[in-house]
Amino acid sequence: MSLAGKNVVFVGGLGFIGYEACKQIMTRDLASFFVFDILDKPEAVQALQEINPKTKVYYTKFDITSKDSIKSAIEDVVSKVQYIDVLINGAGILADPNVELTFNINLIGPINTTFAALPHMDKNQKGRGGVIVNIASVLGLEPCPPAAVYCASKFGVMGFSRSLGHPYYFEHTGVAVVTFCPGLTDTPLKNNIGSKYTFDYSKEIGEKLNSSKTQKPEVCGAHLAQVAELQDNGGIYISNQGTLTKVTPSVYWEPTY
Repeated sequence: MSLAGKNVVFVGGLGFIGYEACKQIMTRDLASFFVFDILDKPEAVQALQEINPKTKVYYTKFDITSKDSIKSAIEDVVSKVQYIDVLINGAGILADPNVELTFNINLIGPINTTFAALPHMDKNQKGRGGVIVNIASVLGLEPCPPAAVYCASKFGVMGFSRSLGHPYYFEHTGVAVVTFCPGLTDTPLKNNIGSKYTFDYSKEIGEKLNSSKTQKPEVCGAHLAQVAELQDNGGIYISNQGTLTKVTPSVYWEPTY
């Protein structure tokens, strides 16, 4: 799906990977671009606008832990442009000692945002179809002992996305659901892991992760923009050390009818 002429909403668009993806997306001749973030960076928003003056960029200060903030932000989009064609759920935090905040930002918030936006995307309700991209992590595919809470939240994103990406839903709504899994990327989230371990004694096993190879956020952001264009319902993609790869999950159980 070409992003040209589409209305795109990016949650968490002023962080590192998110902002690099936003810069790439702004080259696609969108109709409009809505950036939701708790961060207030007017210079960054202006820089996005300058990439393509033909695409109107809107910034909304956004608290993903608040249902009221989510509802208000989505309603504002609809009041301005009527349709949401692309939703990218990109907010994230690594703070294992704070279990509630980790889950509210990494999992519950994206679920609530999806539910608020979906009626305005569903072709059988108020929308015209589209794509939702949920940003999980390679740590939503594999366990990570030193960051067990973060890992659990991203496994949740994976389960939510794969469930909504069932062909049954896509046939009804016309909305593809895709999961994007960054590998270790050179951002503060990865660089701060030393102070965010699950337990104090996690440090020893966490130091290896903290010193492992990373990729640049520019590369990961370009991959994210590419995945948004694919509209590959149910697709799972890893961006790791400069390479974008589609994942085929192992199936361990299926219902018997």
